[in-house]
Amino acid sequence: MLLKRRHLLMGLAGTATPTALAASPRKSVVVVGAGIIGASVGYHLASYGADVTIIDRAGPGQETTAKSFAWLNAFNKKPYSYYTLNMLGIRGWRRLQQEIGNDLAIQWGGGVSWHADEQNAVEETLDIIRRLEGWGYPIRRIGKAEVEARLPGVRTGSCAIAWKSDIDGTVDPVAAAKALVAAAAGKGARLAMGTNVLALDRTGGHVTGVQTSKGLIRADHVVLCMGNDTPAMAATAGLKTPLKESRGVLAHTEPLSPLFGQVIMPPGCDIKQNPDGRLVTGSNFGDSGDTPADAATGARFLAQVRKFFPHLPPMPLEFMTLGHRVLPVDGHPIVGASASDPNVYAAVMHSGMTQAPIMGQCIAMEVLNGVPVDWLSDYRPSRFA
Repeated sequence: MLLKRRHLLMGLAGTATPTALAASPRKSVVVVGAGIIGASVGYHLASYGADVTIIDRAGPGQETTAKSFAWLNAFNKKPYSYYTLNMLGIRGWRRLQQEIGNDLAIQWGGGVSWHADEQNAVEETLDIIRRLEGWGYPIRRIGKAEVEARLPGVRTGSCAIAWKSDIDGTVDPVAAAKALVAAAAGKGARLAMGTNVLALDRTGGHVTGVQTSKGLIRADHVVLCMGNDTPAMAATAGLKTPLKESRGVLAHTEPLSPLFGQVIMPPGCDIKQNPDGRLVTGSNFGDSGDTPADAATGARFLAQVRKFFPHLPPMPLEFMTLGHRVLPVDGHPIVGASASDPNVYAAVMHSGMTQAPIMGQCIAMEVLNGVPVDWLSDYRPSRFA
């Protein structure tokens, strides 16, 4: 079975999106939320020929998505089914880049990371590398000399273990969401930005659309991609989507000349550069707790960057972001339809940036075909029933 799934992973993830589902009547679908997941779901539904309306109270990628570091990767993603979704997501971003074109700018430089002796992370990192190599992920251990060769001018400090991954990427999350929503509109999707969804609409005991701040919008199906607001709305359709708190603080510089072509993860620090030239940095990927998103924190984050890269030009801080990650209680996606209201579907997850393309593709297929996609079978809401 594992070998079969690997063949599916290699064979199907890079296929082009069909323009319509064969012999399917045109269904109307409301997608609530235009973050990266809702944007991808809306785009794929429109690509499959559905009558789509995308609703968001702010605009594409303006809320949780805007606060994402947006590292596209499958590093330390387990179990294998979760790793598979992330790998399919990476391959899906390459497909979307072909379909959408230059409006979807992705940096495909891979990733470099190292750990210092005092972190006691050598064995843990070796275990991750061995597992990923066994699953076919293009990652390998490297030494301090290769880190220095790949990152001219770096001062690594203590370097007990380092690794390089080849297929990782990064995007500007807001630009990506906007590109997907625009592409969906180009395929006929209607956009209702600046619109609040107040409730699911019911007629005769069945969900028939959504009540919004601008009136009723009827639809055959409703897909809830509302990030941290999903649980309350999903609960009205009998769906449990429990989340836990996880904050993330990032510093964003003013646009700079090109400095980095890959994601860099020194001890206690993450660094990337968006296509617009802005450097983005934070303190690794755990919960930042009560760390304030203020100028003092930004100065501290940028001082960490300069500690490893003292040769860099001035890096003026432009703004800070405080994000509340969309993080299910078990750390894995929650995707599926309600048992009581089968035309209501929820999609809430961690690794949303990486998985957005494959989730959009699979959710569109499930909603319109009514056939469960096996890749999602481990991540149904029913596990919380």
